[in-house]
Amino acid sequence: SICFSANAQYTLNGNTSNMYIDGTSSLHDWTETVEQMSGSLSVDLADNAISKVKMLSVSIPVKGIKSGKSGMDKNTYVALKYEEFPTIKFALKSYAKDENSLILTGNLTISGTTKSVKIKSNYEVKPNTLEIEGKHTFKMTEFGVEPPTAMMGTIKTGDEITIRFNLVFDK
Repeated sequence: SICFSANAQYTLNGNTSNMYIDGTSSLHDWTETVEQMSGSLSVDLADNAISKVKMLSVSIPVKGIKSGKSGMDKNTYVALKYEEFPTIKFALKSYAKDENSLILTGNLTISGTTKSVKIKSNYEVKPNTLEIEGKHTFKMTEFGVEPPTAMMGTIKTGDEITIRFNLVFDK
């Protein structure tokens, strides 16, 4: 059987994609929404499936992370040292794939610290888009980020956070 493989280039759609950061604090659990992001994806497709991931990069401006509370946003931006490091970046290094799932290994850069991370995700190829969804849990301190505190240190944020995402890439 002949397997027809075509290269496809995609651009991340910041409006239709969703990304959330979930965390805990001594007061209550919290969620922040990533309202801005950009990125690109280059894959080989065969029979509506990914046969090869050639390139994947995602970029998030720190100031695009919103909690709905300005005080919390300010604490987040300060914790992430946004003036010095205004962007969070992910760049793919390697991948492994199953049926519709991808294990993406890449460099995640937060606050000027880069670490290799492994992210398990699922994907779906649609006529003009490709969607990748998944989540990744890690500790802020791994990236040298001091978990933010509020109210003179009485409210402490838990070190562990989870990033949930549904990335929509347009052809």
